Amino acid sequence: MSATTERAINRLVAEFNELTPILEESLEDNEGELLPHLVLADVIRWLAEHIESEGNTCRSILEWLEREYEQGSEDVQGLITVSGVEMIPDPGQPGSSLRGWLGPALQGVDPWLA
Repeated sequence: MSATTERAINRLVAEFNELTPILEESLEDNEGELLPHLVLADVIRWLAEHIESEGNTCRSILEWLEREYEQGSEDVQGLITVSGVEMIPDPGQPGSSLRGWLGPALQGVDPWLA
């Protein structure tokens, strides 16, 4: 984990207040330590669970991840690839339609689309 990935997670949660409980639970579970990969994986699970009820928010979060990926350091790109894109449910599973909302940069790192 790096300071840049921690900052990325903090920016994401600051932008999308809906994700605050995910961060808070992760901090509580990990004795106050911010583990960016675990938090982002939990965010993707949240997206998959809320794709129907919070579709606009889900799209906005994926658009945010696309911009961060394009502008981010190698550490941030790795975070988004491994704990973001690769955590989207497999085709045919609930929430897998998130894949259709990925921008071109993230489509390029999705193992199902690349």
